[in-house]
Amino acid sequence: MQPQPRADLDKAPRAAQLRFYAGLPFFAVLLYLSTGGINNRIFLLSLSTGGTDGRGAILDLQLHLLPFAVLGAGLVALYLLRSDHVYHVRAAELGCEPAPRYPRRDVLGIRFLLETARLLKENVMLQKRRELLEECGFTFVHGVFPDGGVCVTTAEPENVRAVLCTGFADWDVPRLRIRGFLPVLGRHSIFTTNGAEWQHSRAILRPAFVRDQISDPACVDRHVRKLIARIPTDGTTVFDLQALFSMLTTDTISDFMFGQSTDLLGNAPEDSHKFGNYFDQAMAKIAWRARLGWLTMLRRDPELDTYATFLRKFVTRYVTELRAREEGNKEWEVGKYVFLNELLKSGESDEVICDHLLSIFTAGRDTTTSVLSYLFFELSRRPDIAAAIRAEIAELGAEDPTWEQLRGMKYLNWVLKEALRLNPPVATNTREAVRDTMLPRGGGPDGKSPVFVKKGTSVRYVPWIMHRRTDIFGEDADKFRPERWEDLRVTLEYLPFNAGPRICIGQQFALTQMALITLRLLQAFKTIERRDDRPPIQKLGINLSMLYGCQVSVTPA
Repeated sequence: MQPQPRADLDKAPRAAQLRFYAGLPFFAVLLYLSTGGINNRIFLLSLSTGGTDGRGAILDLQLHLLPFAVLGAGLVALYLLRSDHVYHVRAAELGCEPAPRYPRRDVLGIRFLLETARLLKENVMLQKRRELLEECGFTFVHGVFPDGGVCVTTAEPENVRAVLCTGFADWDVPRLRIRGFLPVLGRHSIFTTNGAEWQHSRAILRPAFVRDQISDPACVDRHVRKLIARIPTDGTTVFDLQALFSMLTTDTISDFMFGQSTDLLGNAPEDSHKFGNYFDQAMAKIAWRARLGWLTMLRRDPELDTYATFLRKFVTRYVTELRAREEGNKEWEVGKYVFLNELLKSGESDEVICDHLLSIFTAGRDTTTSVLSYLFFELSRRPDIAAAIRAEIAELGAEDPTWEQLRGMKYLNWVLKEALRLNPPVATNTREAVRDTMLPRGGGPDGKSPVFVKKGTSVRYVPWIMHRRTDIFGEDADKFRPERWEDLRVTLEYLPFNAGPRICIGQQFALTQMALITLRLLQAFKTIERRDDRPPIQKLGINLSMLYGCQVSVTPA
């Protein structure tokens, strides 16, 4: 399938106008036939059936329904032609020009939907979309089936700025994504709300991530030590570091939220293991449903309902226990910060608090796992980078690092930035226009004109592709090279934590966590060697993950 050539875009408004006006006489003829000529033939045919047996009655019914079916199809076609014409008229009034369409002749979006399903199954979606966006000038539109309308896909920083920052009020989280997340995250999550309700939810969560709450690495440190104790150190045993990172982040985020860890790296109860497994399964289903559209949501998914029910009961149990503890005036250990304790002070119901807790878990668990897994995959094949980090660690001395020291480790933070560049955990994201608006770039033959976006249209922006643009990050944009951050200055070209009012409120917590984990593992192990010859494949879900995990072996320091 080929995209529409940009050279043809000047002709698009005129072509839409001609199609609409050419369709009017065709529709008039269709209307006449539907109400007159066809009915006469139906009458004659129905007489020939005798009207006495079942087959005759069925044929008679079918023939009588035929005009309505033909008329309905004509109305749909006329509506589509008129919508296309009106779109181009409105765009011209605003000085906008169309972006190329892909596939070129796929008005309903059926071919695009089928291709998307195939690329997801083959785990090559991001690579193929990168090739397409580079060919189209980093912006294209495609039909959306079965919703109708179009979606704009872009990897253009100016468009991202318009959606996330300067034109923030014009865009909401898409209804499709909200519906996909609802069974697990509920109606009050920051990921399923817009407008005033979203502002209220974010205001409740924001105080939990002020510096005083995230600047103590002790919570992360005690779980990292359990991780290190689980790792075989004979230098020959191969293990999946990604699986261990998933356990680690689950333990860490649960400790931060509930004041009690799931203890997957220790002696976890069965429910804790079940919680992690069910969460993975639920996120996989949500990702598939959201990408393939409303067709996947026409019926309830009993498995997803089972996962969601268990996850919400698991979290609600902690809410109930802490409420009882507060009513009994029982204190937590001195100096320990518990996120749930702060949420209870908001006065919200158990349902609302459960929604918030699952939102934070969703944002903090798989994202950190994703980045750490990719980072240590790179370190396992780049001992020179690991050695440079160890040299910087040696300058700290034997004391436990403080938050300020972690933030001041220049090379380590370059490495984290590079991992986030090549493996942004949220590789794609989407917004939906709440009013007619425009994107500043992507239209016309040269791709520099604004693009008109009609109310209800979705815009998908792709950080994974934007972070690999050679015109922004250099000809070696595909290479893991932390030193590029010594003099590289970017704004909306680099988007690991989103931007604007919806920027990730936990980004400093995540960076501190990843820095400390990296530091501790490189202190504990002299070598980290790659033990998998298969090519690294990043699997696209709600978050990126390594398809084959991070298979390594280590030797102690």
